[in-house]
Amino acid sequence: MTGMFFAFLLALLYSIAYTVAGPATAAQEMGFDSSMFFAFVLCFIVCAAVNFLIFFLMPRLQLCAGKGRISRHLNRYLDRVGSRRLFFSVWAFIFAAWMPAWLVLYPGVLSYDMISQVGSALGEITNNHHPVLHTWLIRFFMEAGDTLFSGYEYGIGLLTFLQMLILSYALTRLVFLLKKKKVPILLVILTALLSAFWYMNACLSVTIIKDNLHAAFLVLFVCHFTEIAVNPAEYSRRKVNFIFLPLIGFLMCAFRNNGIHIYVFCFAGLLVLKSGQICRGFKALSAGEPGETANLGGYKQVWGRRTKEQKAYLALTAAILLPVVLFKIYTGPVFDAFGIAQGQVREALSVPIQQLQRVAVMRADVLTEEQTERMSYYIDNLEWREPPSGRAYLPFCADPAKACFYSERYEEDPIAFWKFYLQTGKQFSKEYLAAFLSNSLGYWYPGYYEFSYVMYENYPPEMFAEPLERKTIWDSQILKKYYESVCNSGFWRKTPVLRLFFVPGFTLWFLLYGLALAWKKRGFFTKVLPLFLPLTAQYGIMILSPISSFRYAWPFYLMLPLTFICIWGNLES
Repeated sequence: MTGMFFAFLLALLYSIAYTVAGPATAAQEMGFDSSMFFAFVLCFIVCAAVNFLIFFLMPRLQLCAGKGRISRHLNRYLDRVGSRRLFFSVWAFIFAAWMPAWLVLYPGVLSYDMISQVGSALGEITNNHHPVLHTWLIRFFMEAGDTLFSGYEYGIGLLTFLQMLILSYALTRLVFLLKKKKVPILLVILTALLSAFWYMNACLSVTIIKDNLHAAFLVLFVCHFTEIAVNPAEYSRRKVNFIFLPLIGFLMCAFRNNGIHIYVFCFAGLLVLKSGQICRGFKALSAGEPGETANLGGYKQVWGRRTKEQKAYLALTAAILLPVVLFKIYTGPVFDAFGIAQGQVREALSVPIQQLQRVAVMRADVLTEEQTERMSYYIDNLEWREPPSGRAYLPFCADPAKACFYSERYEEDPIAFWKFYLQTGKQFSKEYLAAFLSNSLGYWYPGYYEFSYVMYENYPPEMFAEPLERKTIWDSQILKKYYESVCNSGFWRKTPVLRLFFVPGFTLWFLLYGLALAWKKRGFFTKVLPLFLPLTAQYGIMILSPISSFRYAWPFYLMLPLTFICIWGNLES
């Protein structure tokens, strides 16, 4: 009965998004057109039928149960190979699959962000708009290349090589986490194959952009977080984890400014979901007799004496808190010592800025003189610009409005800004909703992919502070044109089934279907739901971003195999 409920509920939600809300938002004609009704009914019928198959047949397949003859043979063979040898073999396999991209695109894909980052790397780093650690890393490798090989390009080539190593290691670590949690072996092998041959990974692994290393350390963090959420006692037995967790957590936060939000959200959510279990454990301890045990979030605590488990619990808590402390020191005293300013607050306010800008443009005739002045106080109205003059508002991208936002005026009195924002929202709630749906359209409507390109804009060398010469190692025009076309082509996004891997709008539905399929799993709220926290946090970051770009959704796709653990994995191991 539960499966039928989710089958029809998700069919209803998807049909509304795909045939009604999505097209209306894309056309900026908010409302229901009677011509949509037939499309809605047809979509609902098809989607309900597909959902019925998913919820009732898939759990019964031998592939998912992992009890087929092929699965048994594969498990026995892989066990004979040995864990260490198998790990390095998979790592080498994924890395080798990406090597053609490195050879053809050497020294790497020079993205738009690199134009300003190269200027900072070769000059002075003044702010954290682009993560400072990433800019320092670019500086180190460029200077090393110039010193050792008399060319900045060689240093960039070494950096892209390092990126490939770290990212391929992270994906290998995730593959082996699936194996450890008893996910059906065919799904584990499929994950390894997709990691190697999904060309998005190859292209982005050689692109010089902050998303790359952040994504790698995010995947590593997710592996550690999953092990902590499932079995903290077992995780704590490996003392080296108390070094790896703070290091990986800090690097994940330092290589992208919103990494700290993902880190804090995951562990805060874990604490909330485990709070009942922990409270019952403390209650049992306080009311128990000496020698009686209580379960504190996965640790068995013995009443009346300090045990090894209690010490491990404290050590794990310290390891979890340490990255937050390190990040605050890094962005505080360290930045101050080097004269580095924090990034402007507007980078975190894409949604409110876009909502205010929509009201200023769409409802200008209704706004009072005081409201109009207040709008211009926070967002430049661009009357000085010719042509085009007037406010810059693009429904599907917040960058134009965000670029005109006065961060310093916000910082003078944030409370006044939020008071004005909430008062305006109360009056123009429909415009606020329309602005949010428009800006996040690409993350919930699978029919929209205008901005869902991969960051493959290899900018000309002369645009950089120091001209960077292309030094292709393997001059294969066929492969080069292939990588260029597949990253920018709409073919993959328009083709049924293939679209699942290339349109960011499917991320929400992956998350919802994963939650629904895992609903019946034992201990859903304490064991299963915590594993969805990283995916939920990443999706939250995406819908608050200024644009629906695939490169923002890419880390979500990398973490997607977590759902295999939630649905088919053994959460007791």
